[in-house]
Amino acid sequence: MTFSDVNFDCSSASLQDDSVRVRLPFPFPHKDIVNTVEFSSGGSPGVGLDTWIKLSEKRQTHRCLDSPEDSLEELILDRTILYQCQWPGYDPHTCFVPVPTHIEDGTDVLKKGDLLDMICEVLACWILRVMRCGHVKCTEPQWAIGVNNITFKHVYIVAVVEVQGYMPKWVPVLEVDSNIFGQ
Repeated sequence: MTFSDVNFDCSSASLQDDSVRVRLPFPFPHKDIVNTVEFSSGGSPGVGLDTWIKLSEKRQTHRCLDSPEDSLEELILDRTILYQCQWPGYDPHTCFVPVPTHIEDGTDVLKKGDLLDMICEVLACWILRVMRCGHVKCTEPQWAIGVNNITFKHVYIVAVVEVQGYMPKWVPVLEVDSNIFGQ
C-alpha cells in the first residue's frame, strides 16, 4: 500500500456501525510519507482501541484485525521503531518501541498484527497516563482526553505511516467517534 492509495484529508470521516468518525489532523507534510499500513476490522476502516484492549487481555488481538498475518518484513528492518503521536492540544508523544522478541530473534517475520499491537500498546498507555494526570491540560478542549471526554472507546487506529525526517518515524493515523463532540 502506498501513500497515494490512502485519503488523509483531515476533514474526512469514516462510517462504522452507523457512527461517524473524525480524523485527527495529520501533522506532517504528505510528501514525507514513504510507507503506509492500513488497518481494518470486519471490512471497515480502523480498529477500535477499546476492542484491541479487551482482546489483548486474552492475547487474541489478531481477532480484531483483517489480515493480521500479512507480512511487513520489508518495511521495518530495525530492532526498534521510533513512534510519534501528535494528539491535538498535547505535547507530541515520541518513544522508541522494540519489536517483539519473536521478530528480533529471527523466529518469525513482522506481521500486520504485530505492528498493530506495538502501536496500540503505546497509544493505550499514553492515553491512560493522560487520563490519570489531572495536571496535564489540553490546549484544544474539543480534543481533550479524559473520563468525560475522549476515552479508549472513542479512538480508532486507521493506519500507521512511516514519515521521513532526521530519523524515520512511524505515526498513527487516528479517528475519533464524532458522538463525543456532541456531548
